[in-house]
Amino acid sequence: MLSGKTLAIGIVLVAALTVSACLELETNLEETAPMATTPAVATSADETAANATDADNRIKKTPVVTTSEWEPHPVEADEVPVRNLSVTALSNTSADEANPVWSPDGRRIFFKSDDRICVCDPDGSHREELAEIKWYSLVMDPEQRRAFYKNRTCTVDGSEETYQAYVMDIDGKNQKKIAELTIEDEYVDDGGYIGCTRMSAYEMHSWSPDRTEIFFTRLEETGYTWVWRGEEGEWVRYMSGTEPSISVLEERGWEGQKLIAKEHLKTAWVWDLKENELRFVGNVSYGIVHGTIGPVWSPDGKYVALSCSDLSESGETGQIFMINMETGDSKRLTSFVGSSTWPRWSLDGKKIIYVQIPPKYWWYPGITSDVEGADIWVVDIDGSNEKQLTDISENWEEGFWSHDGKRIVYASWKPGLRSVGETREIEVWMVNEDGGDERLLTTITTGLIVRMVWSPDGSKIAVVTWEYEEGIDRDIYVINLSTTGGLKNKD
Repeated sequence: MLSGKTLAIGIVLVAALTVSACLELETNLEETAPMATTPAVATSADETAANATDADNRIKKTPVVTTSEWEPHPVEADEVPVRNLSVTALSNTSADEANPVWSPDGRRIFFKSDDRICVCDPDGSHREELAEIKWYSLVMDPEQRRAFYKNRTCTVDGSEETYQAYVMDIDGKNQKKIAELTIEDEYVDDGGYIGCTRMSAYEMHSWSPDRTEIFFTRLEETGYTWVWRGEEGEWVRYMSGTEPSISVLEERGWEGQKLIAKEHLKTAWVWDLKENELRFVGNVSYGIVHGTIGPVWSPDGKYVALSCSDLSESGETGQIFMINMETGDSKRLTSFVGSSTWPRWSLDGKKIIYVQIPPKYWWYPGITSDVEGADIWVVDIDGSNEKQLTDISENWEEGFWSHDGKRIVYASWKPGLRSVGETREIEVWMVNEDGGDERLLTTITTGLIVRMVWSPDGSKIAVVTWEYEEGIDRDIYVINLSTTGGLKNKD
């Protein structure tokens, strides 16, 4: 019998991370896009006076506007002032806008606006519509001369799914399909155990750095279940059908659930676009039925880091895995009893930052707490030198590397899902990769920040905000760090 400690790794979609993860189906600067309402940018002195943010630089929900050269304001002893900061709304359209990708010189931003690929200057001017894109968002080739994107369609009876990969010049010309793959539409089900999930066996994820492959994952039953044995105080693995009778959980909200988890194997695959075939890479983890959050390729394309569900004697937890795309060998990088998620590589490929979320129930650590803080950690790719980078009490954080790997920008917010029209204040911080020199950049009033993308020279950050207004509402804003000379650090 496999020891729980030798099982590979994974994660659960939970709480506010569930919302953000659903919006962020792609990595490598990819996002999905439904529909939105973007506030106008102030263009005159009267408009600026009417719409400007207040003195502590909090961006107002209606509207969010460009601001610049803020004067210092009186602060309390424990308050971190924000000065001389420019925050620019990228557009004044009512479209849902996301997936910002900077041009190599940092002078233009490509992005998805509803079902169109667009480009404009960082201040929102000189906007052009380049091409129509129905489903997933775009990525660029290494030289950023061509844009790649993908699509998925299903048969009427739902028995098959067809995936398409496309390429075009960045001016929208020479658009063509480069590969098409049809897969039988399989589903996996946890059988009504904890998780209560049914989902497609295959998931399509991110492009390789050279844009010749697309990462897939697959789930399949193993024939085993994990059962909570209260007398031993641990989870025990059984061949399905041989597990002992299990009492029903009486805790509020879980009445009628049995402390039992149906085991599934998650495997890694690539869609080879040159050969137009799906190729097996290796096994990743043994866990419950779960979606895979944000698989990301290493910059050199040799590895993929991903967060998956992991079943062991501790129960179902979320862990960060790294799989070697050449050998198929999988390695677990984390061991936190809770959930570790949202991995992101440093540019040199030597480190990964991720988010660590405490558990809500001691008997089922894969369910995360909605009141405790979630912090950013960093780890070397061999699993050593694990270090906590952020610690804002009761807040959740998510971070994004700068191109030089020296700094991390991160969003910090109070946990909890937002209802229609509800927002919250989200702080945007910057910290060195070693955790030092932590600085507050601005505070944005919105539902969630789902992505932040550094410009190539590190002088600007494109921020994607999300609100729920009877539909998904995403907007893009640009923080100009060249006007932050007056920033003071956290200490």
